[in-house]
Amino acid sequence: GRWLLAPHRDARNEWALTLNDDVIRHFVIDRTFIDEDGVRWIIDYKTGEHLEDDRDAFLDREQQRYRAQLETYASLLRLMEDRPVRLALYFPLFSAWRTWDWVG
Repeated sequence: GRWLLAPHRDARNEWALTLNDDVIRHFVIDRTFIDEDGVRWIIDYKTGEHLEDDRDAFLDREQQRYRAQLETYASLLRLMEDRPVRLALYFPLFSAWRTWDWVG
């Protein structure tokens, strides 16, 4: 979690964006930044607790649950810049996260 919150290039928290493509839609990205390799990170914080035995299965389900949301954020930022994008769900209550590359 410390690395996610550390200073990074173009770091933004609670970044509110609006897209007008025939319908006005509003988005808020929890955290985003560009890392030292030029990769745009888009992180969504999740405060849910993991109470099951199989943490990996829980993270797999959460990734599938929120994949479309984070990939929508990536598509939105692609309208502003062209760089590799890495998506992440971070669960601070039990120090776990799930990351994947966005292929858009």
